[in-house]
Amino acid sequence: MNIRKRQKTEFGSYLVEQIKAAEMTQEEFYNAIGIKKPYFYDLLTLTPPPIDLQNRMLAVLDEKTGEDDSRRLRFYDLAAAGRNEIPADILDMIVGHQNQLSTIRTMLAALLVSKEIGE
Repeated sequence: MNIRKRQKTEFGSYLVEQIKAAEMTQEEFYNAIGIKKPYFYDLLTLTPPPIDLQNRMLAVLDEKTGEDDSRRLRFYDLAAAGRNEIPADILDMIVGHQNQLSTIRTMLAALLVSKEIGE
């Protein structure tokens, strides 16, 4: 019987590292966030979770090890890259400021232009 071991994504590897740092087993972690084992392993090897589950995961890790801004940013960035989405914290800023979308567009465009000039 040939069983292939699926490779973890960058997000999956980072999540496993953070679970270990929280001194939890993977089973304790997926039970704490309320998901089943097969889905947990899909999250490690396929597509990172949606934003609501990302936030539950971070809440469990924060509860075990204390809040860590660098972990939160890296977590959101890796999950967003794996899902081809905007990171959750940036999306929250955009959604929370719907009346300033024009300003956000202008500022992002200016940032991108300045970056291109600097390259």
